[in-house]
Amino acid sequence: MAKYGRGLNREIVGAVNQGIIIEPFSVADIRHFTQKCAWDIPESYLIVSLANASSQDHSFTYKKYFQSLGNGLYQLHGKYRGSEWR
Repeated sequence: MAKYGRGLNREIVGAVNQGIIIEPFSVADIRHFTQKCAWDIPESYLIVSLANASSQDHSFTYKKYFQSLGNGLYQLHGKYRGSEWR
């Protein structure tokens, strides 16, 4: 069972697709979103979650929702865009 809605990264994908989070986004943007959702997420969890979901070297079973743009900025991978991902 996910701790945060459908799972933190999945919720981020939905928020980007709904226009709640604007790309490119940063950890600060995600922090603002999670505070609106009243989720008390440890900073280290948030940072590691984004990093793992954008790293091609991390676990092969971990979905790679994001692409790192460098300088702490991320964007969605194209296959996670669209109304079915809201």
